[in-house]
Amino acid sequence: MSPALRIGLPLGALVVILIAWETAVRATGTAGLVPSPVNVARAGVALIADGTATRALAGSLQRVLIGFCVAAVIGVPIGLAIGTAPTLDRIFRPVLDAMRSVAPIAWIPMAILWLGVRGDAALFVVAYAAVFPFILNASDAARRVDGSLLAAARSLGAGRALTFGAVITPSALPFLFTGARIAMGFAWGSIIAAELAIGIKVTGQSRAVAGLGQLMVETLYVRRDVDALVFYMLMIGAVSFLIDFGMRRAQIRLMPWTLR
Repeated sequence: MSPALRIGLPLGALVVILIAWETAVRATGTAGLVPSPVNVARAGVALIADGTATRALAGSLQRVLIGFCVAAVIGVPIGLAIGTAPTLDRIFRPVLDAMRSVAPIAWIPMAILWLGVRGDAALFVVAYAAVFPFILNASDAARRVDGSLLAAARSLGAGRALTFGAVITPSALPFLFTGARIAMGFAWGSIIAAELAIGIKVTGQSRAVAGLGQLMVETLYVRRDVDALVFYMLMIGAVSFLIDFGMRRAQIRLMPWTLR
């Protein structure tokens, strides 16, 4: 199949679906209750033009990035430690597995109790969701380090700290990057879920900024604007795709040997 057909066929199918969707909404007279492509596009243009959508997106992305970095700082050292020390693995693995089995969304009541209903509660949920992919991939990466490399380092007189920094960590980078991609996916999904569950519109006077999930709750229960609601859903999906695409491109650039 030619490149033109590979691009043209999906686009053509999408156009047909959108036309059929718009026609069905107009024919049934359900505009206002059922979103239509034209109205969703109009709502999106208005929300972007007045800055509502971009401010909310910036608020959500800020919490995701902070929670992601916190999870990396905590998860990577723990994962490498339990991956290189069998005793630590036996002690902490059951605890980590038990904590991992608790869905991040289940922590929202406690997060609100401890941190309030502003941005910090959602940030906690994000960090909790993202930390376990870092731990699991880092520990697996440490166990997969080539034993001959470790033996060579020790034969050259490298101590534990130097071996850890010069052999184990570089060898673990491909697995850590995979863990980062998974963690970012969990982080983005968790911030939307947390903001939806918290469901409070944070005003401009607060130090926090309302995220996409909070605006979706406001859009549904206050404004009852289904077209804007669908636009937010499309924005969430597009951002998720772009984040994963960007991380995959970064992996190709930085570690092309991992994709053979």
